[in-house]
Amino acid sequence: MNFALIKNKIRHGSFFVPFRFQIVLLTIVLFAAYYWLKKTSVLPETSYTAIIDLFITVAMAFIAAVFAISFITAVVPWMFFLFNKKRGNISIKVKTASHQNVINEKQQVSININPILPPLLGYIRLRLHYDDENISPKFSLINKQSKTKFFSSSLNGIYNWPLPEIKEYKVSNAIIYFEDMFQFFSFAASLPAQDNFFTQPENNASSELKVQPKKTEDTNTRIDQIRKVEGEFLSYKNFENNDDVRRIVWKIYAKNKELVVRIPETNDPYASHVYFYASYYNALETGLYSDFFTIFLNYYKTMVWNAYRQLSKQNVLIKYIPDQESKTTFADDPLEKIKYIISTSEWQTQKDLHHYFKKEEASVLCISSLIEAKEVENILDRTGKDLVIIFVQISNAFGKMDIKDWVQWIFIKPEEDGLDKLRLMWNISPLKRKITENENKIRAILNKSESEVLVV
Repeated sequence: MNFALIKNKIRHGSFFVPFRFQIVLLTIVLFAAYYWLKKTSVLPETSYTAIIDLFITVAMAFIAAVFAISFITAVVPWMFFLFNKKRGNISIKVKTASHQNVINEKQQVSININPILPPLLGYIRLRLHYDDENISPKFSLINKQSKTKFFSSSLNGIYNWPLPEIKEYKVSNAIIYFEDMFQFFSFAASLPAQDNFFTQPENNASSELKVQPKKTEDTNTRIDQIRKVEGEFLSYKNFENNDDVRRIVWKIYAKNKELVVRIPETNDPYASHVYFYASYYNALETGLYSDFFTIFLNYYKTMVWNAYRQLSKQNVLIKYIPDQESKTTFADDPLEKIKYIISTSEWQTQKDLHHYFKKEEASVLCISSLIEAKEVENILDRTGKDLVIIFVQISNAFGKMDIKDWVQWIFIKPEEDGLDKLRLMWNISPLKRKITENENKIRAILNKSESEVLVV
């Protein structure tokens, strides 16, 4: 017998119980009060007993009226919803809320349901079934509709969802609750939802970056410093009288009897685009440390996004070069599209720096501590002064624990959540030593480089 499956079914069934704990508790209290009051009426046919009986009758009638009003105001919108659902008239849209600028808004989700009839003076709450087995807690939406609008047949709002990872989530189902003003009744209805949303990196203050465009996609933008453009290995032209005979490709002449010369490098005063490279290559084994690598990924995405965002404010044409496939039609806004690509990227082992990075085009290169120091050294041998390297030390993702923190954890402060537990495990993990040693090697290599280096 699969007890976990039975437990999940019981839990899921409890979501559709049509009444709240408040009404159960109130009913128990009313029965206890009724029994006590009846017991005090020990003298029959007296004015005292008549007053008590009248009081009980009026109180019970009032409570019954309250229950009836609560029931009707909740059940009518629920039945209206079921009627429209059966006819296929209801639509639900779940997406990432845009224009999120502060830290506590980095995981806002926008939800729209139409048509839906809100309970009179009551509430509509929701649960979302996402990523196959996960179900959100019950929540209310922050209404985005105009407050001057008295009645609306749609629900449109946002939810500040504290999800642990910066990634894309898939929503498969929504449970909508219709609750009365006293929250006695809660009628639930499920609604299929095939939508995705993604959580976003938070916006932090980052160091100012000054970069020069290197890639020429148009000749409208002239740069201050003339750059050298190397001739491509397979870029040839026919030999002319004014060409240097030393540049004749004799192998081609021996094969085809044609005199051709390779096009030399030239000085180009134009460059239109800043190419932004960010490598998610992971040279380490994840193994038993998958939770650590999730925290590392969140930290790296935040640093990459803030570096890109800072450059996008400098009125330069910036082009993000991903190292993995991603949807490109998520948003019309170019900045939102790049935010989506960064947010949904994962650590990968297929494309290392050698196969990803192109020094002829790159103006900015972001690397993490998960890249081998030897590979960074090989890349820097092919670069010059006109490259900005952002080195993200992922060991900073957990912060540092000093003696005071250890004393507080042991004697005063218990583990508050999973992140605190991971932080403790990280400080005693062999992985920390391995990553910090690699970071020291990379920093030593970057210190010898001619490129501008930013360590975060």
